[in-house]
Amino acid sequence: MTAISLSGVTKRFGRIHALAPIDLTVDDGEVVTVLGPSGSGKTTLLRLVGGLEAPTSGTVTVLGGDAGRARAAKQIGFVPQAPALLPWRTVAQNARLLLDVNRRVPVRGGPSPDELLADVGLSDFAGAYPHELSGGMRQRVALVRAFALGAPLLLMDEPFAALDEITRADMRHLLARLCELSATSVLFVTHSIAESVFLSDRVAVLSLRPGQIVGAVDVALPRPRQPELEDDPAFFAVETRLRALLHEGAGR
Repeated sequence: MTAISLSGVTKRFGRIHALAPIDLTVDDGEVVTVLGPSGSGKTTLLRLVGGLEAPTSGTVTVLGGDAGRARAAKQIGFVPQAPALLPWRTVAQNARLLLDVNRRVPVRGGPSPDELLADVGLSDFAGAYPHELSGGMRQRVALVRAFALGAPLLLMDEPFAALDEITRADMRHLLARLCELSATSVLFVTHSIAESVFLSDRVAVLSLRPGQIVGAVDVALPRPRQPELEDDPAFFAVETRLRALLHEGAGR
């Protein structure tokens, strides 16, 4: 099944032409990254898929139907740039926040929040509060919260952008493992080339505004992805192709 299908999608905000015609698909269980510079419309694209914005033209299909309907049915999880943890709730309570506020959502199976906290190495901090955690630990809780809902589609808006480079690398390694374990469909946006290569089955590159896909690269690297993959010549080769596409988009 196709998790996401965008056909001829454009978006304008008054005089601002944010997105030129976009055609993009994400297959069931596939991780697709949209790579592009700041201001290229990456977040706007996510909001269209998440049913938070309507396209100016074109069609957006999510999980076989309307994006707004999929959002209302809690079939879409969202991981923003900031973890947005509630300061009065513990790590364990923040991890199950979406389950607590969406009690009518059918149980979809998969690991529990406690199991996911163990997977990301936070079991010993289950009773801690957000102010007691590092930035990377807070973002791990945000990932657990999203995966715990069991939604078949996750949208991720540069969730590691505020982290230092070492923590950011650790987080993409962790996210790759969670995606491989869950087989969740993921649309991830970033301006980091290394992040896009490590995480993705396919990378689509956006040009400067109005954002338009200037090319897409299949990432035919073995899974499960291991950290040492980033030192492999094949990894560098994909980075080089993506860098060339980014330059092409910047000069469009």
